[in-house]
Order: sequence, then C-alpha cells, then structure tokens
Amino acid sequence: MKSIVWDFDDTIANSYPGIVAATQESLRENFGISLSKDTIFKESKKTSVRKYVTQLLQDQDDVDAAVKVFYKTYHHVESQYHDKITLIPHVLDALEYCDEKHFIQFVVTHRDNSIFDLVKNLGVEHYFKEVVSVEDGYKRKPDPDMLNYLMTKYDLKAEDLWVIGDRQIDVDFGRSVGAHTILLNDSKVDFDYDNKISDLLEIKNLL
Repeated sequence: MKSIVWDFDDTIANSYPGIVAATQESLRENFGISLSKDTIFKESKKTSVRKYVTQLLQDQDDVDAAVKVFYKTYHHVESQYHDKITLIPHVLDALEYCDEKHFIQFVVTHRDNSIFDLVKNLGVEHYFKEVVSVEDGYKRKPDPDMLNYLMTKYDLKAEDLWVIGDRQIDVDFGRSVGAHTILLNDSKVDFDYDNKISDLLEIKNLL
C-alpha cells in the first residue's frame, strides 16, 4: 500500500506571505537587516528559513543566540497571519484522490505545534494518519529522522513511500530513505529531482 508524506508550507497551504513578512520584520527589527520580500521568498525556498537566517547572522558574536532572538519575533509576527492561510489550489482534490485510493497520508513539517491547529482549521486534519513536527524533538529535514520514525511506527516500505514538497530539502528528505519524491514547483529549478509537477492535480498521473 502506498504511503504519502506531505510537506505543509507551500505544498498543502499557501502560508508563505506570513512566513516572508515575519522573516522580513524580525531581521529588520532585531538586526537592522533590510531585505525585500521577493529576496526572502526566493532564498528561503532554496533551503529553509532557519538555514537562510543562520547564514545571514554569521557575523553575530553568538549565532545560536541571535537565531533565538530572530525566532522570538518571527513566531509572534507569523502567528498573526494564521487566519489568512489558505489551501494550495487543488490540494483537496489531491488529498481526496489519495484517500479514495486508500493511501496512508502524513504531514511532516518544520513548523512548531501550531501545525495541529492549522490542519484542523483548514479542514484537512481527517486526511492524515499523523502529523509530525520538529517540535517533537526530531532532526530537521533533510535528515531522515522523521521519516524513519514513521516508517518504523507504521511499517512503511521505502518502495511504497512518496514524499511531496516544494523545495530541494523535501526531495533530499525523501531520497534519504530511498523513497519516491514529487517536487511541487512551477518554476525552473537548479537542482536534481525525480518527478516535478506544477499543479497538484498532476499527482494522479504519478500515484
């Protein structure tokens, strides 16, 4: 039986406006770093907000402490956008298709525990067997820690496992355990991938 591991931000939900705004405000307020929203969006999509911000703050005396300061403001600002988060186009069709096929579906995310309220408020909670957050103490993508947890708990086989996400780290995440991967991205990318789609309706041609 196939199992599907979904990323959340920009794969299930259009949440980047809040993510970008919170990143921009925290960098400016705490460190005097002014960047355009377009720059933040493009750079954070290449890896992750945490990795991007950590690189920006390398000249700080204590980088770890600086990152903590960044996230204190970031989480406060980003949470104010939660009621504006909407579903990615056709995600309900894709989730329903997988459900009708009796695929086991999961969410794995870098978000904190806010993810549980978000999937509930968006009306998609019932599609997922489990939602896994790094807040539970797991290592961040692309480390296989969260996938290994799910594979062990639910006896999932790599040959039947598909990982869907919008960034290179999602591809690397799936590949770290030998799973199939689907990149949701409508732009040209400069990294290798297995399968690439620009619309979630296209997963019906792959799964």
